[in-house]
Amino acid sequence: MSQICYKNSVYLNSSNPVKAAEEIRKVITKSDIQDLELDLSGMNVLDAVKVLAMTSSYLYNKLPDRKLRFRFMSSDIKNILSGLSLKNLEMVV
Repeated sequence: MSQICYKNSVYLNSSNPVKAAEEIRKVITKSDIQDLELDLSGMNVLDAVKVLAMTSSYLYNKLPDRKLRFRFMSSDIKNILSGLSLKNLEMVV
């Protein structure tokens, strides 16, 4: 698991989405989520969707009024996420 934080961005490169989601949970508890942005461009689309689904659920339980911004290399992920009820995610272009 590789996690690099630059200011308020978290870059994840992991082949294990469960471990990546756990690392994001740790970052969420330590930082101001308002300024946090995840970069999942190093992951494949299925792993990124798993991470976002797990992280979205965790965030909604902890801070239901907050949104999590994320980056991904393809806008196809928006089509996949639109079928799920994950309204606290926002894709940054």
